[in-house]
Amino acid sequence: MNASAEPSPDTLATLVKILAGFNKTGTELKPETRFTEDLNFDSLVVMEFVAVVEDDFDISVPLNILPDVATVKDLALAIDKILKDDGR
Repeated sequence: MNASAEPSPDTLATLVKILAGFNKTGTELKPETRFTEDLNFDSLVVMEFVAVVEDDFDISVPLNILPDVATVKDLALAIDKILKDDGR
C-alpha cells in the first residue's frame, strides 16, 4: 500500500469501531496496528471481519488484495479506493 497516503478519518474511525469487537488481545487500535502480528487474526477471523466491513461500508472487498493489507491503515486506504472507484 502507499505509505505516504492518508486514509479518510471517517473510514479509519469506522474500522477502529468495527475492530473493537474483534480485538481479543486488548491491543491499542491505531493506523499502524497489524492484523496478524498485533491482533492475532487467523484466516477465519479475517473472513468474519471482512464480512462485517463489507456490510458496514456496503462494498465488496476483493480477496486478492488481502495479502497486501497488513495494517488498519492499509485496509482503510483500500476501502477509500473501493469507495472512490464506485463513485462514492
